[in-house]
Amino acid sequence: MKKKIILIAVLLLVLVGGGSAGAYYYNEVSKYISTEDAKVQGDLRAIGSLSAGKLIEWRYKEGDSFDKGDVLGIVETAPARGTTPASTVEILAADKGTIIQTNAVQDQTVAPGAALAMSTDLSQLYIVTNLAETDIASIHVGSKATVKIDAFKDATFTGHVDKIGLGTNSSFSLVSITNASGNYTKVIQKVQVKIVLDDYQGKRLIPGYNATVKIEK
Repeated sequence: MKKKIILIAVLLLVLVGGGSAGAYYYNEVSKYISTEDAKVQGDLRAIGSLSAGKLIEWRYKEGDSFDKGDVLGIVETAPARGTTPASTVEILAADKGTIIQTNAVQDQTVAPGAALAMSTDLSQLYIVTNLAETDIASIHVGSKATVKIDAFKDATFTGHVDKIGLGTNSSFSLVSITNASGNYTKVIQKVQVKIVLDDYQGKRLIPGYNATVKIEK
């Protein structure tokens, strides 16, 4: 009799636990779209000279911030004629940002348009995620989102959908995915979605961090 009571109790616990887990899973699936295909990103800007010449001065290293209009470097241009003195051209910041990568070396020869550094505004980072085409109809611009960033296990970030892509990722690929054999296999396409965070929770975010996203339907 005692064993029978214990068995019944165990079965009840299993049923209750299974029911709770099922209810939780149903709630998550019915109310949210979740994905680990997400990263922290920012608007990257390539910095270069408008003129060819020699980089005689470079004022910023990785991690340094600057404002719009600041002089980042100076290029000495070659004279058009032998009798014409060399002139200098300033490399000006088109917008405020932070140098996140640079390969600029003083006295190196530079070409017009060649990138000497990459920058982004670290105060304006956002989350880019790729959602299945079958999920896109369930969200809209303004949908609330919860974000977990792998680098900060103790923090939960909130935000909202700011932009939904107008084409699938494959439609922007330079490589054609057309199957010439005639055997067609349908593949679920992904659409890029941009999520703007409400705040950084005091954390130092940088482009490229992995994230997990949950968006309300």
